[in-house]
Amino acid sequence: MKKRYHLSLKQFVHDLKELVKPHYQASMWPLGGVMIIFLALSFIIGYFAQGILSSMGMAMMMIMYGMASPAAIGLALLELLLAIIVLVALSFFYSFFTTAAQFTYQDKVRHPEQVVSAGSVWMHYKHLRKNQLWRIILYTGLFVFLWSLPLDIIGGLVAKNQALVIVCRVLNDIVMAWKGIEYSQANFLYRDRQPQFLGQSMRHALTASRRFMGGRKWNYLLIMLVVIFVPMVVWEAIFGALAYWGIYTATYVLVYIGLLLMILGFAAYLPVIFASGALYYEEAKKTANLDEDFADTFKPVAELTGEAYVHEVYTPKKKQRKLNKSRIKRSKKINNS
Repeated sequence: MKKRYHLSLKQFVHDLKELVKPHYQASMWPLGGVMIIFLALSFIIGYFAQGILSSMGMAMMMIMYGMASPAAIGLALLELLLAIIVLVALSFFYSFFTTAAQFTYQDKVRHPEQVVSAGSVWMHYKHLRKNQLWRIILYTGLFVFLWSLPLDIIGGLVAKNQALVIVCRVLNDIVMAWKGIEYSQANFLYRDRQPQFLGQSMRHALTASRRFMGGRKWNYLLIMLVVIFVPMVVWEAIFGALAYWGIYTATYVLVYIGLLLMILGFAAYLPVIFASGALYYEEAKKTANLDEDFADTFKPVAELTGEAYVHEVYTPKKKQRKLNKSRIKRSKKINNS
């Protein structure tokens, strides 16, 4: 039987409505509230960091004229480092929270009687293996960076040619989006094989995701464009234009209203965003073979514990080469005879 890689867009939208609608309000408020708090804190910390950079520049000028001591620079660097640490910690927290929301909707797909609420999302958040998930996040960022690095280097080499720079940037964005699609199912695949990841490298989740998305990338891209990207772009464009009109006409009330509606609209759409990823994985998994996706990835337990090497005898490299040559010669003699 031929595998069915492509999901019906019409059926997916119908199933998505059935998934999100029953508990929309109970899920929208916690998901949107946490996002707004995260954005507000990130903005405050970013504003604080910008102020530190400005004070560092002023302190350097004052040191040049002997009006301040170098200790002021050191103190400013410590404050900047603290701001960066807090911002990174917030980013990881929000990544874990979004993963918990996706896992909640995944349970809803598997068990329709499950309730999506602040309590259910928080329960998943508490039980996440965060030491494993943050490694998946770092591996994803590292691999996407390495894939985009060659085009960044080429763009730097041809910086004098503006047309080639634009081409490199466009190609770089395409590569990053393509690799993001390939790695999009890593968290779900990790969850399905979580016990086997004990002591293993978390990059296996990315390898399995790349295999899982083989033959599905264009279908996934179409569904996510229609369900998530286009509605959000239309909403942001309308109220972003309102904010721009407020700036253009110096009507600052319109600026605040436009920005507020942009943020609130995005927050209100979060249940659809999180549910769509979980629903796609569960529907696509019906025509997938996870054993094939994870083939030749996990190391045997004996290798992880060292039991596989207990009975091995250490021999120097030169002696080992001689032994290997003698074995080859003996095998050749046996074959000739």
